[in-house]
Amino acid sequence: MIVDIRLSDDSVVPAFCARREINAVCSEGMDVLVKRTTNPNRIIKYKIEYISKDGRLIFTSPRYENFLFQEAFVNGKISELSEYKNCRRIEADEHLSHIPFELSDENGRKCYVFVRTLYGYRAGRVVFPVHISFFEQEMFEEMRKLRTAGHQTCIFMIVPFSGCGEVRFVWKAAPVAAAKLFEEAKNGLQFLCYGCNVNKTNIAIADKIDIIY
Repeated sequence: MIVDIRLSDDSVVPAFCARREINAVCSEGMDVLVKRTTNPNRIIKYKIEYISKDGRLIFTSPRYENFLFQEAFVNGKISELSEYKNCRRIEADEHLSHIPFELSDENGRKCYVFVRTLYGYRAGRVVFPVHISFFEQEMFEEMRKLRTAGHQTCIFMIVPFSGCGEVRFVWKAAPVAAAKLFEEAKNGLQFLCYGCNVNKTNIAIADKIDIIY
């Protein structure tokens, strides 16, 4: 998504946001925090890193997702996955092109994890799903094969702001996506959701958030 932003010097410039879902959260006049690229070949020089909504900072950059999960796992924050001792980044040339993490224990058990930030924000609550991309469709197929092979699979969902009180699975926002998630959950896919502590200098995984179905 590309939007026009007004800088502190009152100039108006285009800025890139890596998440199209953020369109449902953005509104004219809200504050954003941006980063200016150092790449001279980039036509759009600014990238939105955070937006401010309802008194909260919401991070918008997907580059935080995997780092946040890995940091939380190493620090023992994710109790549901505590049986696994090792967390390995799956390399780009491996056969799992859409899954970033493989967890394992000393007995050879494995869990494969996909990380997703939730930007569906309706009436003061976080909702999901709002869509499923083509790449996520392929990820579901990869995970289904892994479950057939006896492995655990998990979608780790991150709420990208502090103080979230409720995350709800809904059908109406994206019925086709909801039906797909419901089918995968019935077939053994696990869903976990955690909130974040977010400020201008730091982002970290905070507490588990119960999912309401």
